Amino acid sequence: MIAKDRLKSIVRSVGYEIRRQHPDLTEFLHSRSVNLVLDVGANEGQFAQELRSRGYSGRIVSFEPVAEVFERLEKNSAADEKWSCRNTALGETIGTIEINVSKNTAMSSIVRQTEVGRNSIYETDVVRVDKVQITTLDSIFSEVSEDRVFLKVDTQGFEQSVLGGGKNSLHRVLGVQLELPLVHLYEGTWQFDEALRFMREAGFSLSQMRPITYYSQDPASLLEVDCIFRRAHYVDGGTYH
Repeated sequence: MIAKDRLKSIVRSVGYEIRRQHPDLTEFLHSRSVNLVLDVGANEGQFAQELRSRGYSGRIVSFEPVAEVFERLEKNSAADEKWSCRNTALGETIGTIEINVSKNTAMSSIVRQTEVGRNSIYETDVVRVDKVQITTLDSIFSEVSEDRVFLKVDTQGFEQSVLGGGKNSLHRVLGVQLELPLVHLYEGTWQFDEALRFMREAGFSLSQMRPITYYSQDPASLLEVDCIFRRAHYVDGGTYH
């Protein structure tokens, strides 16, 4: 044990850390004492269920605009008193908007797919267009302003609009998870480097990355990644706010 502690001390002195496993989202949430996760683009609640399976016990508010999918989301969350759901999209406006509902409902999007997007992911065919409710992050943030908030956005190309609707509240968020493309899947959406620049200018630094899907036309290459961003600066003697 003494030898192990000595080795760790030596490694730390040169700027490295010995770990048994890579840090994950649950560890990130714990390190910031997050007590509320805003799950934007929830689909049937897969992300929230994964958080629970990994030990997160705080509140979750899930947002899903497609009515039939929202019904399944509500059923999946019914037994969890700390998990609530809202039948709305988030973006830069308040009112209604059209969404392209795909056969694989997890791929439904307010923006249109590119040809690459249509050909790269299973069951992305659009089966109908629904009119759904939309609101902004700023409009709901007054309800959660006293919480320690983490924001997850998985909206199939609409991420920039979700963040754009939080100009007055994004700085209060402790961390953000975005699903970002390395290949353009949706029309008129940002490139990967543009997303990094947006987040940097909003006061966030890239903290973690995780592969999501691979490119069907080049299986050795990534198509999308989940990126976790942290507040760029410490305050109050080393704690995050």
